[in-house]
Amino acid sequence: MHISLLPLAFLISKALADGAAIVAAMATISSATVALNNTVASFPSNVLADLLDVAPLLSDSISLLNDINAATHVAQTSANLTTLEATSVAQSTLSLASTVESVLNTIIAAKPKFDKLLVVSPVILLNLREEKAATDEFGSAVTAKVPSALQATASGLLAPIDAAFNEAIGVYE
Repeated sequence: MHISLLPLAFLISKALADGAAIVAAMATISSATVALNNTVASFPSNVLADLLDVAPLLSDSISLLNDINAATHVAQTSANLTTLEATSVAQSTLSLASTVESVLNTIIAAKPKFDKLLVVSPVILLNLREEKAATDEFGSAVTAKVPSALQATASGLLAPIDAAFNEAIGVYE
């Protein structure tokens, strides 16, 4: 009887790749966050800005939300992380937290520009709420995959992201 080890090797490689897949998903979120930051920072500050200037802002925001939701799916379908994988994810989380905090500070600073077009700030608030909810779901999905002894630490790494979202939402409410 001949038994092929190829299916077993595939399953093992899939399980070992889950931490890397989560890190890759976080890198995608980070790239989308940086793109949104650039769009927010370059939003016109004069009264000649019009609703056409909002299109790139909405596009980048939707792209970011889609990337967060896709990352949530990656985390939910991943196997539980090893301690080494959890460490790698933690490092990526710290980096992502810094990026998210930066873009949220840019969004807070841009509020006066958005207020000039009456409909923009309410749309930003809606987007912030949706992105926070998606981010919370992603964080929960990742934390659930971390070894139980490290889950409190994982939750603690997410606290600055949550605080930054709460601050930005508070400014726009």
